[in-house]
Amino acid sequence: MPLLVLGDADDARGFRLAGVKALACGTERDLDRAIRDLVAAGGEPGSVVLVSEAVRRLSPAAIDALTSRPGWPMVVVMPESENAKVKSEN
Repeated sequence: MPLLVLGDADDARGFRLAGVKALACGTERDLDRAIRDLVAAGGEPGSVVLVSEAVRRLSPAAIDALTSRPGWPMVVVMPESENAKVKSEN
């Protein structure tokens, strides 16, 4: 698992089209399940987990806990685009 994306449905679809493993997390329960599966699978050295800002907002504490696990893949939160911010405000 060199790269895994945890994103909303649109993010996941886009990354999958590019050949990247991506999980859609629309609820906190989806995110908890994805994190549980990730932890159970174990981390691979050099792996990166990209998390969309929208998914991070579902459970900031869960993402922070994943980020602070020693020896785990690097977790990077992708900032929202200005377009996404406008859509979420409406």
